[in-house]
Amino acid sequence: MTKREYFEKIKAMVTENAELTAFVEKEIEKIDNRNEKAKAKRVAKTGDAAAAIAEAVIEALETAGRAITLAELVAATEYPAGKVAYYIRPLVEAGTIVKEKAKVGDRKIMTYKLA
Repeated sequence: MTKREYFEKIKAMVTENAELTAFVEKEIEKIDNRNEKAKAKRVAKTGDAAAAIAEAVIEALETAGRAITLAELVAATEYPAGKVAYYIRPLVEAGTIVKEKAKVGDRKIMTYKLA
């Protein structure tokens, strides 16, 4: 149970006392404001990271000039594999990058190339 939920329950129990109700509402407002600031900060931080990783992926694909695997993208961008895989998906959905299956020996692997 979160702090906000506790305050909501307290507010429901002290409806007769205007002073306590005002205090609880003020505390809830503080929590909401703090959450909004944290969310804005988080969005700004991840938005910058997403743009940097997307730019690095596109640059790596342009340099390669062919379809390359995720492992090759990771080596070229120097970002962790999980982040590259996570931020490459929006590029595929937007049509900037094309995702294809390729056969290497007996294995089928995913490759990426510019659209």
